[in-house]
Amino acid sequence: MSKEQKEKVVENNTTDSAKEKNNTTSFFSRFKKQVKTFNLKNNESTTSINNNHLDESALEKELREKEKEVKLKEKELKQRALELEKAKKKFEEQQRKIEEERKKNEIARAERERIEKERIAREKELERQRIEREKAEQRERERLEKERIAREKELERQRIEKEKAEKRERERLEKERIAREKELERQRIEKEKAEQREKERLEKERIAREKELERQRIEKEKAEQREKERLEKERIAREKELERQRIEKEKAEQREKERLEKERIAREKELERQRIEKEQAEKRKREYRRKEKEFQILEDKKKIEFLQKENEMREHENTLLSLQTTLISLEDKIEEKKLTIATLKNRKADKEKITLEEKRLNSLVAQKQITQKDIASEKKIIEKIQKNLEIEYKLDGLKKEIHSIKKEVINEDETAFKVKYIDNNVRNIFVVSLIYIKTYIAKKVFRQKVENYDQIKKVSKNIKVRIATSLILAIILSLCFLVTLKFISSAKEHYVSFGETNTTAVDTTEEMKKQKEAEEKAKILEAQEKAAAARIDSDAQDEEITAKLAGTFTSYSFDVDRQVTVNKKIHAFKSASWSDQGEVIEPGTKLTVNKIVSPAGYLMYQISSGNLQGQFITANEKFVSVDSKNDQLENFISRPVAIKFLATQNVYSDETASKVRVTFGNGAQLNINGIGINNNRLIYHVSDGSFVPVNPVRVIEVNRETPKTKNIDSNDNKNASNSQNNQRTTR
Repeated sequence: MSKEQKEKVVENNTTDSAKEKNNTTSFFSRFKKQVKTFNLKNNESTTSINNNHLDESALEKELREKEKEVKLKEKELKQRALELEKAKKKFEEQQRKIEEERKKNEIARAERERIEKERIAREKELERQRIEREKAEQRERERLEKERIAREKELERQRIEKEKAEKRERERLEKERIAREKELERQRIEKEKAEQREKERLEKERIAREKELERQRIEKEKAEQREKERLEKERIAREKELERQRIEKEKAEQREKERLEKERIAREKELERQRIEKEQAEKRKREYRRKEKEFQILEDKKKIEFLQKENEMREHENTLLSLQTTLISLEDKIEEKKLTIATLKNRKADKEKITLEEKRLNSLVAQKQITQKDIASEKKIIEKIQKNLEIEYKLDGLKKEIHSIKKEVINEDETAFKVKYIDNNVRNIFVVSLIYIKTYIAKKVFRQKVENYDQIKKVSKNIKVRIATSLILAIILSLCFLVTLKFISSAKEHYVSFGETNTTAVDTTEEMKKQKEAEEKAKILEAQEKAAAARIDSDAQDEEITAKLAGTFTSYSFDVDRQVTVNKKIHAFKSASWSDQGEVIEPGTKLTVNKIVSPAGYLMYQISSGNLQGQFITANEKFVSVDSKNDQLENFISRPVAIKFLATQNVYSDETASKVRVTFGNGAQLNINGIGINNNRLIYHVSDGSFVPVNPVRVIEVNRETPKTKNIDSNDNKNASNSQNNQRTTR
């Protein structure tokens, strides 16, 4: 360390110790002064309020001048803080360069060792790669030979498959041609029948039209006669109505004049009241703004004091950084000296040189110890300044909190018992608290939709409204407690004390017991009646439970147009799911349905009109009977495809799916003739006479692999064409 640096460190230590003494000795005295100045300011503000003849413009001017002085001082302190920050960065950069230089020396030594190790590893790696390359070439030759043999086998297999496919295609085209010829013949016969029916229909329509025209002529004559009578009655009623309206108009004009006079008087009173309130509010606002400005100037001065102390702490931090930089350079020099001494000892140099180097090393170690002591003292000073700053920050925060509470209670728009509501009008705090309690109960207890609830909740967070709400709730709880005590004391009057034989009191208690028992029985009967009203038919409940356990998938839907009647008490469902239950539908209810869906393979009707429009009911004929049917959907739908099993599935020998015939595993495939409806459930009809429940999770539809021979006659063709034209299934 040079002489100049030592002098700087000594000067800094002396100035810092002096500052530290000033800080430690004068902290509580400064705090007392601040409290006195704050009290003086408050006394001045109270005297200024009482003195109504003070000139407000002069006060404003004085406040503006103080504010300018505070801002200039704050600007100077910020400039000083920036300078200190730049110096700190400079020291940090110097320290970083020294660290980098030391690291470079260490890296260079390690690099030479690494290069030698890499050369040996590289030679070993080249030898290993050569052996692996020879092995890979051998494996590649074997793989190419295997691929050639596999390719030849694949070409042979493709040729055989192609021949089979051509043969199947020829057979399919021949069958399609025969089916097309039969279809054309059937269409020609149907066309001739349709033309004959059309002629008969036109003749019937002509006769009906002539009858309709005659009926319309007679009705027209009767309507003209009724219209003349109606017009005469309307004329008489109109004259009476005009007379009544004239009398009512005169009375209404008289009432309107009286109302306008009353409104004029009320408006004048309201304007006078608003004028007085406006003057009072303006006066409050001026006073409130003046106090706010004074408090702001005090806050700015406090901020300047904090900035001065922070700048002082930054100066100490910069000194600490310079000392740390010096310590790093000293440590580097000490390491170099140790290395030099070790080198001289290894080379067996002169003892004088070694002793000279050891003396230099000792002097560097002494300098390092002095620097470490200086760093420790600097750290202690910084810690003390930080503690003082933390205490003052806490006191300042407490003062701001007190001021914010005062500001929340009384500000330029509000008084002690009034608060600004969501419509920007001032209202009584008790009225606002009652509104909040009402909206809270409606929102949280009754789950109603409340407008402007968030804004009302925000207003209710005001401390005055909170106090008013607490008082109201305390009064309500006290009243409830008093009412409870009243009931308890009145009930005690009916008890018989020990040793008394008053028969009248015994009679009254027995009567009360009987009355209570009768009330309890009535409540139990009422609850049983309600439960019976909400309980559905047991068979319908069994069906719901079975369908819920089957799953949640939907396999098919069909468009229908039907009028149905509910025969037993069942549930309505809000969606196409057996778990989404709605209200209970009573027997005898008539409904219109437009769609059949199949959640979990069990059928549901979708309701298309009335209060339950869009909801679903079971399509089981045990519970719902069809009154009228305007669609062609039958209990069997022809669908000549195949089904493939995705998981283990039972195949049944009866349509009710009760007797298991065989069990198929994953990947099995069966040809089906169509889909049937049995006991409100969709069932696949397999070509061999067995049955499989519809369940897309376990079974899916696929195209048939090989065409199946069919017994083609007129009835089968007719059923197939009708099912294809009139039924529309959707997956």
